[in-house]
Amino acid sequence: MIHPKMRRLLILVSFLLLAFSSAFSQISTDAGLTPAQDRWIFRTQYRAMGMENSMMKMNTQMVPVVLGYGITSGVSIMARAMYMRRSFSNSEIVNSGVNDFYLLSKFRLFRRNTATYSFGIAPFVASNIPMGSKDVSNRTWNPEIGLNFSFRPRFFSVDLSTRYIFHDVLEKLTTEHNDRYAIDLAFSGKIPINATSSQVISPVVEFNHSSSNNLLFISPGASFLSSSFGIEALYQIPVHESEQANQMVQTARWIVGLKYLF
Repeated sequence: MIHPKMRRLLILVSFLLLAFSSAFSQISTDAGLTPAQDRWIFRTQYRAMGMENSMMKMNTQMVPVVLGYGITSGVSIMARAMYMRRSFSNSEIVNSGVNDFYLLSKFRLFRRNTATYSFGIAPFVASNIPMGSKDVSNRTWNPEIGLNFSFRPRFFSVDLSTRYIFHDVLEKLTTEHNDRYAIDLAFSGKIPINATSSQVISPVVEFNHSSSNNLLFISPGASFLSSSFGIEALYQIPVHESEQANQMVQTARWIVGLKYLF
């Protein structure tokens, strides 16, 4: 785990970024993607993550490909496919393949636009389709329900996503339901880099919490936005995790990607 002094420094840097950033939605989660009516959004990322204990390390790389569409001004849908590769420090075995297909529908519950801010609430429902490669998927149904909150006062943004995952809802592997919830909070802004504001740098800080092992990440990052195109990067640092004997703990994660609205 990260040293306590380094943890305090990371928290301080995070709040300084919040104070001085002047992005657009979260980078770590797809639930915030909301294309306008009759518009599409494409996103792909490279994600690198790991876990370790005293005996071994496990490294995982993922490449999700996401396509979203705005059916109406208040309803959007999203589909995701994802390639995964997992390796272990104490073995030459590599597990790889395409993971479960994933579908999400998002609905506008409330929206208020004023001269000084906008505020919105949007629930969503989602589920995997357990048809992925057996090397990377246990092929269980894990439906989700969630809620998104978005608050944008002028050039600043606050986005909150909450979701509850019903793990193995058909009890394929166990009758013990290990349901979990997750909360992702992002603070971001826009810093124009040309006179027309068509290109901006968007610093972002996310706080990512999962009930699984009471895991918390602080995640600084940034996006470069140019018209309908964006490049994004996020560094997820584990600052808290419940520990048990011989349990594998999370290491830092990288996310880099791009998105395009058309």
